[in-house]
Amino acid sequence: MKVCKFEKIKNEEEIIRIIDCIRNEHPHVVVIPTAIPLQKWLQKISASWFHHEDETSHSIINTIEEYYYTLADHLITSNKLNKDINVLIQKYCNNIHNLVEEKADLLIDKIIKAEIYRLFSHLFTYCLREQGINAKLLDTSIFMQLNLERKPDIPYIQENIRPYIEQNQDTEIFIAPLSLCQNVYGEIDFVNKKYNDYYTIILATVFNANEVLLSTEINHICANLNNQREQHSLTYAEAEQLINNGAYLLYADCITLAAHSDIAIRLIDTNDTATEKLYISSHDTKNNIKAILVQDSVTLVRFTSLNVLPDYLLMGKLLEVIGKYKIKIISMASSNVSVSMILAASRDTLRIIQRELHKYVKMTTDENMSVIHVIGSLHWKHKQIESSIIETIKDIPISLIAYGSNDHCLTISVHTTDKNKVIRLLSQQLFRQLSA
Repeated sequence: MKVCKFEKIKNEEEIIRIIDCIRNEHPHVVVIPTAIPLQKWLQKISASWFHHEDETSHSIINTIEEYYYTLADHLITSNKLNKDINVLIQKYCNNIHNLVEEKADLLIDKIIKAEIYRLFSHLFTYCLREQGINAKLLDTSIFMQLNLERKPDIPYIQENIRPYIEQNQDTEIFIAPLSLCQNVYGEIDFVNKKYNDYYTIILATVFNANEVLLSTEINHICANLNNQREQHSLTYAEAEQLINNGAYLLYADCITLAAHSDIAIRLIDTNDTATEKLYISSHDTKNNIKAILVQDSVTLVRFTSLNVLPDYLLMGKLLEVIGKYKIKIISMASSNVSVSMILAASRDTLRIIQRELHKYVKMTTDENMSVIHVIGSLHWKHKQIESSIIETIKDIPISLIAYGSNDHCLTISVHTTDKNKVIRLLSQQLFRQLSA
């Protein structure tokens, strides 16, 4: 069984592309975001409603209604299905008109948002029904609940959604609105955007799926270009270590939950749903090099000791101050007199750190840096891997190398101007060897 999640639907063409992807993948659950134009109109409704501009709010709702009618006319050619979805559009939009007549309220604002989300998911169910697929809305505002920490309450979800699944066993595909849920008080709510992937993995767990397809913006991942799965596969441990190193991949709890339920994760690009970028599972392909990930907008910081503190106290002081401001350390190298770190921090935060540490170290920074993570089976017993990487980019200045802290990742820091050249050279050399 499979669950799919898509992101950022901009226009009608993307809706068609996603429907084609759904037909090819044939998942049991599809998690759908609301189209970007609808999200923008929702923001305008909120602004005008809270400013008591009733006429503007109703005008925007009329625009949303016309947008839905246009999509329905273009995407659903069956007279019966088109008539049915038009009736549904009118019903939902009339309800929203009535809601904005109420006094402006945050809860009602979320209810309006939920109505738009549900209606867009309904549109997908009708598109799939026209293709002969028995599709149905999965109203996650009933089943998905947040706990007091505003994280999904998994035991509650499992207990409440299973009776619904049993009652709808003839349904081929459920369409679920992305992020829609209820809070611990039973009110309409939405999951924080950073938990969207986790939201999907939870649904996969509840439905006993063995695979999840996640569409996300991952143009910072360079995997083997011949699209052979065994050459862009990571284990759960490799993916988790990569996230812990600071690379953007998924919310860390996604990997933990997927590993616990043995759910394979397939990552595809939002703009290229046909190409699989990464495959994360319990299976280890044993390939030395599996993928290359890039991080931009990071800063190289070098702390040179002023010999005020012994080296063992200096390191403790540096980590204490960095921890105080919750700064992410991506990689680090040190000697007894200096420490170099790649940090994800703003200029203002770095200035604060400099003020706190000026008695102990001289601090220099270089903001124009990129970090490249080479991922694979990089245990020290695998000879010549690290030397091959360094040899490949020997003509490019390297500011920092981190290797040996784990068996899955070698991290290189270079100037952003050299980033694309490094990626090209490494891809040509390392992935060509794999293909051979």
